[in-house]
Amino acid sequence: MARFLIQWCAPDAANEEYTKAIVDYIKGGKPMDEYPGFKVLARQIHPHTGGGALMVEADNLAAVQKHTYPWTKGLGVTASIMPGLSDEEYVELEASMTS
Repeated sequence: MARFLIQWCAPDAANEEYTKAIVDYIKGGKPMDEYPGFKVLARQIHPHTGGGALMVEADNLAAVQKHTYPWTKGLGVTASIMPGLSDEEYVELEASMTS
């Protein structure tokens, strides 16, 4: 699995529909936080900006899009998705490049 950092921002931080959707999602057991090929590792919510960040592991970008799609299409949230490496993956990569 690959790691992705997802940073999101609502079009309006004070939007009650957006706030309610997040609270309902969390209270509802976060049903889309883990499914085959995808898992949320950490979530940080930034109420002062109407956004936040997720660190996830996923098989591919399509699995990430499955998670972000309801937020981006349904509530107009903007999501920036950046792939990255774990500590172990980075060390392994560096070792393979210098060998």
